[in-house]
Amino acid sequence: MPRTEFETWHIYDVGGSELRLKVRHREGVEVPDWQGGPDLAAALEQAASVGWHAYDREPGTAPGEYAIFYMKREHPADGASP
Repeated sequence: MPRTEFETWHIYDVGGSELRLKVRHREGVEVPDWQGGPDLAAALEQAASVGWHAYDREPGTAPGEYAIFYMKREHPADGASP
């Protein structure tokens, strides 16, 4: 039976004249230097390269929070990495 991992990403706008979305929290832990990290599209591409995908999202509820993404990664039953 495959093993499934889940993560919750909290997305924030860095600020400025244009919308610049970044992952600020992963599983409740603030990402170090999140404002200087990859934009949301690049973060999702990086995650996809190691088997993660967003299966749901909702609007953010905290001040400055743009959205919440729910991520999932399945591992094959044989234990091999995705």
